[in-house]
Amino acid sequence: MSRRIVAGEYSSCGYTVLLCSTTGVRTLYTAGNHPQDSQAVTPNGVGLSRIRRFCIRTCREIAGEHGVRFGGVSRVLEEGD
Repeated sequence: MSRRIVAGEYSSCGYTVLLCSTTGVRTLYTAGNHPQDSQAVTPNGVGLSRIRRFCIRTCREIAGEHGVRFGGVSRVLEEGD
């Protein structure tokens, strides 16, 4: 049996939830940061800190659903960072 964790990556464009194991990485969920796709509509979408919170919450929920550990989230550096 392989060890598995759920982890996330986020940027100003949105976030991705990943299932990581010794056999590889699989994308479980993605969410974008488009102003018209968000309940918190602003001209530029939601802020980076809010995206991070959404990423953490979604990762924890999915980890619980899969019965695996939550491994944290990391920010993906973007051009200009």
